[in-house]
Parts: sequence; structure tokens; C-alpha cells
Amino acid sequence: MVKALIAGTIRADHALPTGIALLRKGKSAIDAVEATVRLVEDNEDDWTVGLGGLPNLLGEVELDASIMDGKTLRAGAVAGIKHYKNPISIARKVMEETPHILLVGEGAELFARVMGFQETPLLTQTARDIHQDFLQKKGIVKYPYDTEDTLKLKERYYKSFQHLVKDEKLMSWYRRYVETTHGTVNVLAVDKEQHICCGVSTSGLSFKFPGRAGDSPVIGAGNYADDRYGAAACVGTGELVIRLSLARIAVYELSKGATVEEAATTAISSLRDLLPDKGSVSIIVLDKAGNVCGACNWQDYYFWVATEDNPKPQKQKCIFVDLKSEVNGVGYHR
Repeated sequence: MVKALIAGTIRADHALPTGIALLRKGKSAIDAVEATVRLVEDNEDDWTVGLGGLPNLLGEVELDASIMDGKTLRAGAVAGIKHYKNPISIARKVMEETPHILLVGEGAELFARVMGFQETPLLTQTARDIHQDFLQKKGIVKYPYDTEDTLKLKERYYKSFQHLVKDEKLMSWYRRYVETTHGTVNVLAVDKEQHICCGVSTSGLSFKFPGRAGDSPVIGAGNYADDRYGAAACVGTGELVIRLSLARIAVYELSKGATVEEAATTAISSLRDLLPDKGSVSIIVLDKAGNVCGACNWQDYYFWVATEDNPKPQKQKCIFVDLKSEVNGVGYHR
């Protein structure tokens, strides 16, 4: 019999104990996923999800999220949320209270208000400072609130858009920036009743074009769950993930009898179909037996897993898939 399990990307490690505690008490996978993702969304020190997420080019934070129930194949998603910090919960309401799957922009916000969600300013002082320094080409600026970790994170972001700071043409820079910058939280769970749920939340590409939505709210691309086979969720260059319907590819591979390792590497190997277009993508795959694997096309990336028997989250390394090699997976051939 499959025991309760929850897995998440590196941004979810501090929140997974809450999710596994709920699962051990007999709560549903949906409850565990939502609660876990909410904690990540509430973390102001995470600049890629929820409250504290970095803004678009106009200085506005736009949040996307989706959740999918593997028991019923029902799903809910929102995109372009500007005034509510927990889009994962709004997405769940879309799934459970409406006949729809995806609500965007003003419509999604109206729905959130009707459902009783409280408006919250999303742009923190840290995110505002980073945005202004970016526009004014100041480079990395140290503020009194900065720590060694935040300075390292700033350095990573500024390296990603240093071409713009050097007056490169906007679209030329923007294309390169999109290829290397990403941040999303994925959480997948299986409960004691052997039902599966998958949730994804993000503030999207930092300094993105206003209105841009990536793969996170797109069911089949950034998120997919099916009790019969398993679930998958993605982090990375959303445009590539959407073009391939990457999460669905992984679950389809599971349906054919592939292991989680095979499904994950096959999904990432499918990026070869889009070459020479570039981008970084990671996927986590969970099967109905409770096996979990991650794969990505860059090295040294990890995810976390907590189980009913071992509730302390354990760090696991993703399989590196070298897209220049045919060794790792065969890809999804059309």
C-alpha cells in the first residue's frame, strides 16, 4: 500500500513539514499541497513566489498558480493576480466552485474578492528597491536589511540582466534573459487514500512584460496529475514548457509503464525538439506507487521529499540531462 508522501522544489523545503503533517493526520493531498504552497507564497524572502515576488517591467507583481486533482482530473488556475498573495488558494476555489479552469487578470481578482479573499500589497520594499536599481542601472546595491544570502541572490539576478544594464537592445537582451531566469514552487503529494494532487505557484519571470504568463497556470504544461499514473510539475523557461506540454508528456510516459526516472528524463530530453531555441527546465515526476524523481538540463539542482515514515524533508538530486547527448532519454518524438 502506498504511504503518504509530499515532494517539492528547493523553494518548498521549509514548508514540506506542514504538508506531511497534514497527510499523516489523514488530510487530503489537495489540503496538503495548498497548505504547503501557501507557506512558500507567504515567505517575503522568496522573490519568485507570492508576497515578495519581483515585479514586471512596470513595477507590478503578477502572480500565477494552478492546482490539479488526480482523482477527478479537475483543475483550477489563475494568472495575472496583482492584489492577493495566495493564488494557489484562489486556483483551488476556481477548481471547486466554478465550471472553469483558468481565470486571468481583473476577472480572477473579481472572483477572489467574491470568494472572500483579502487584498494584500504584494510589492515589498526589497522588491521595489531591486526594481528601481534595475531601471536606474545601479548594479548591486547593499541595503541595511540585506544579508549575505540576499546579496548572493541579487548577484544572480543582476548577472541575468547585465546585458540590459550595458545598454543592449531590449529585445535582444530580453530573449537571453528569458532563457536563464526562472523561479517557481512545485508541490506534489499522494495521501493515505492514494489520491494525488499537484500545485504550482509563481510570480513569473522577474521584470517580465506586463501580462506575460508562463507555464505555471497552464494545465498539461507546468502541472498535471492523474491518480491512475502519477503527476508532474515544471520549473524553468515557461514558453518551452508550454510548447511541449511537458508535464503531460511525463505523465503520458508513466501511463505507458515508464519509471519516474524514465519519464522525467524523456520529458527533459524532449527539449531537443525545440533546438536551437534555448532555456532551462526542471521537472519533478511522482508515480502512483509513491516513487519520485527530478530531472533538468542544468547541473546541481535538487528537490525535497518527506514521507509518512520519514517526515523530515530529504534532499534529492535531479538527474542532469545533457541535451547535446542522446544518452539521457529518447525524448518525445512526434
